[in-house]
Amino acid sequence: MNNLSIPLAFIFDMDGTIVRNHEYHLNAWKLFCHNHHIATTEEELLSLFGGKNDDIFRKLFNHKLSQEEVNQLEEEKESLYRSLYKPYIKEVEGLHDLLKQLFIAQIPTALATSAPTLNVNMILEALNIHEYFSCLIDANMVTHGKPHPEIFLKAAECLREEPQNCIVFEDSRVGVEAAKKAGCKVVVVKSPFTNEEFPEADFLIDDFRDPRIQNLIRLALSKKREMQGPKIE
Repeated sequence: MNNLSIPLAFIFDMDGTIVRNHEYHLNAWKLFCHNHHIATTEEELLSLFGGKNDDIFRKLFNHKLSQEEVNQLEEEKESLYRSLYKPYIKEVEGLHDLLKQLFIAQIPTALATSAPTLNVNMILEALNIHEYFSCLIDANMVTHGKPHPEIFLKAAECLREEPQNCIVFEDSRVGVEAAKKAGCKVVVVKSPFTNEEFPEADFLIDDFRDPRIQNLIRLALSKKREMQGPKIE
């Protein structure tokens, strides 16, 4: 990475990025569709991952839905997901150590997710990582779902950094597209569901123990010291 792409802030997606919960979301969606007699394939459901529930429900149902109906459907589906996943919550390897390192280094860090607030709270509490994020942006705080860049623009604004100075960790196609539209750099966290190429990403990782992340942190710290100027004795 050249000097123009040195990140000064880190932004993390949640589902599929800091936890590998795709299987539990997929099973919750299957149960939801079964309960509502909606015929759909696993591939069709996976293609919806990364977006806001509002958008997903309007694609699954053929008739127009009121916001009240959307809210009720969301609670139904997400309750299924939380009951399935809560006993098995586990971080992607290296996450806690990375977040602690960023916190100690005073590198601004945000969580930017299309998940609703209750899901976010469940994950952060189970992993005990709430304190490491200076900004939390979830589905209830944005109007437009990914691939619209709104969520990452809001995260950058909250971190008080220009989007081009932020690096986003994502796992989905729509998430990568949203981050790129916002002007951020992107690292893709691969999962068992990753079955496509991401040529627009800066690089791909299996988990947060990847040594290239340490190189990004060193560059960020060096850039911060450079911007602060020499110490006055």
